[in-house]
Amino acid sequence: MAQEIPMFVGTYTNKGSQGIYFYRFDLRSGEATLYSNTASEDPSFLARSADGKTLYAVNEKGDSTAGISAYRFNDDALSFLNALPAGGSYPCHVAVAKRYPIAVVSNYGGGSLAVFSVEENGALGERVQLIQQNGSGPDSTRQESSHVHSAFFTPDEKFVYVQNLGTDKVTIYRVEKTDNSFSLVEDDVISTPAGGGPRHVTFDNKTKNLYVLLEMGGMIAHYKKDKKTWTLVDTVSINEEDFEGENGSAEIKLSPDGNFLYASNRGDANSIAQFSVDKEGALHQQYVYSTGGQGPRNFNITPDGRYILVANQNSDNIVVFQRDIETGVLTDIEKNIEIASPACIVFK
Repeated sequence: MAQEIPMFVGTYTNKGSQGIYFYRFDLRSGEATLYSNTASEDPSFLARSADGKTLYAVNEKGDSTAGISAYRFNDDALSFLNALPAGGSYPCHVAVAKRYPIAVVSNYGGGSLAVFSVEENGALGERVQLIQQNGSGPDSTRQESSHVHSAFFTPDEKFVYVQNLGTDKVTIYRVEKTDNSFSLVEDDVISTPAGGGPRHVTFDNKTKNLYVLLEMGGMIAHYKKDKKTWTLVDTVSINEEDFEGENGSAEIKLSPDGNFLYASNRGDANSIAQFSVDKEGALHQQYVYSTGGQGPRNFNITPDGRYILVANQNSDNIVVFQRDIETGVLTDIEKNIEIASPACIVFK
């Protein structure tokens, strides 16, 4: 693996940020060097194509400017390809398939899921589907209606799991090819703990264990698959035992080897929790770390597994943690990156 790898940061642009920032991250020193930035409105979540040549960004706006943008990456900078309307307000997540030429956008405000075709050069084709989800949850403030928060492909990319914070549901869609295009067909629905608000998920490599991060509950719901049925086996807190305050769970990821799981919490916690994962997939909390800032919206693990970078949106900084491969333990190496309203970090 190269010693320096590309790193992209998506931001909110209400505090002076220009949009998308491109760094090179040094895997030896843990230092990031800024190379360029690209103007874009509120590119709050990013996704990179399998070949690394295209970057996609949602433009998280509440009006007709809400959309998804595509950029070509030429090793030094991004060049704009095209943009399309998201089909709903406040798009907050985008996922791009490796095997199929499709991108899936989650519209938080509109409560819908948009599926876009992708051209050979990486540009966005047409919007081939707009799936409206409906319903509500027990929290009348946060769950008054449908709020689609994310969509994740399974490791084999045969299915897409869609999290709806507003309805406490995870809807599973099957990827199907029709003529020359691909579409999503509803296959199953998982009910998550009432009032928890599912935000993001992660799977083990065999898709036998599913971990659902509950934004409002500060919890992880762990499901195991028995044949074709998902069963809730446990819910675990991502906070320390004596924590009291507001939750705002944001991101969840497994380490590259699958032995550890990490989850961030905003609200009053401003923390990232570390869990060990046993051979049955059960989670065991080991440590809860301060993220060295406020509002840890997103974090990412370098491809070699040796660093975790946490984007503290509200304190305008990214904190770099060195990660012990064997123990999973995180150490702040004081290589902070100062950047306005960081919201998403992408390596590959």
